[in-house]
Amino acid sequence: KSYVNTSKDVIDQRILGRYQNGLGKTWDDPNYMKFYDEGQVNFPFLSDGMWFMTQHRRWGLLKSDPDYLAVAKSVNQIDLYKDAAAMTKTPLPKDVMRSSKLMDGTVWDGKNPAAYAQAFKIKV
Repeated sequence: KSYVNTSKDVIDQRILGRYQNGLGKTWDDPNYMKFYDEGQVNFPFLSDGMWFMTQHRRWGLLKSDPDYLAVAKSVNQIDLYKDAAAMTKTPLPKDVMRSSKLMDGTVWDGKNPAAYAQAFKIKV
């Protein structure tokens, strides 16, 4: 408890999806912290890998736009994951790309990563 400077109850509530913004607003998030979610949590979605590269581009860690999809495919090793998932009977998603609505309301889907990386108002 001293490490995170809060009570066990506060941590438990976040794990269960109950949030407070500190200003009196409380809500339950149906997409709370999940550790397995039928294999969805740890699947190496190509779109997730591509999103991380857009952030590297945004902050100047990449000087030019890579072939986002090709790099994600070489890093994420989806075939290896599928082999391991088959051994444990872990379900696989229908697609290796996914769409996510981020905290700023932006939808990331991996369709145009270069434009996405350049669209940020704050960047290097």
